[in-house]
Amino acid sequence: MSGNIGSFWGFLQKVWRTPLYYTVNKYVNCNELRYGTLVGRDSAGNEYYENDDYFLGRNRWVQYHRPNWVILKSDPSEVPPEWHRWLHHMTDDTPVDLPPVERKFHMEHQANMTLNFKDRYVPSTTTKPKIEAWNPNAPVAPKIDA
Repeated sequence: MSGNIGSFWGFLQKVWRTPLYYTVNKYVNCNELRYGTLVGRDSAGNEYYENDDYFLGRNRWVQYHRPNWVILKSDPSEVPPEWHRWLHHMTDDTPVDLPPVERKFHMEHQANMTLNFKDRYVPSTTTKPKIEAWNPNAPVAPKIDA
C-alpha cells in the first residue's frame, strides 16, 4: 500500500514504536499520519524528519516542539534559516551534517512576533500628518480683507 503513509508495514512499525501523543500531534499538525527518520533538532526543539518513500516535495517535514492547539496551526517562521534550506531542497546537507558558517553579523533566529501583542513591533512616527481632520470646535481664523 502506498500513498500518504508509505508502506503499510512501515506505518504499523511506526505506530507500534511511537506513543499515542506523538501520533495524534502529527495528525493534528499535518492532517495525515507520517513516519520517517529523525534527521535532527534545532535550538527550539523542533524535530525534522525525512522519508524517501514519499514523493519529492513531501518527503521532508518539521514536527514543531510546541504546536498551537488553539488554532491548530503552527507558525512556519519558527523554522530557522538553515533548516528552511534543507526543508525546501535547496541543499541535501542538514545543518547537523554541515553546520552553517558562523559570521559576526548573523543574529539569533526569532519567530515572527506579529500576533504576539506584547512583543510585536509598532512603528512610531515623528512626521506631521499631511491631512488634518476637521474639528468643528476649533476657533475660526480671522479673515483678512485686502
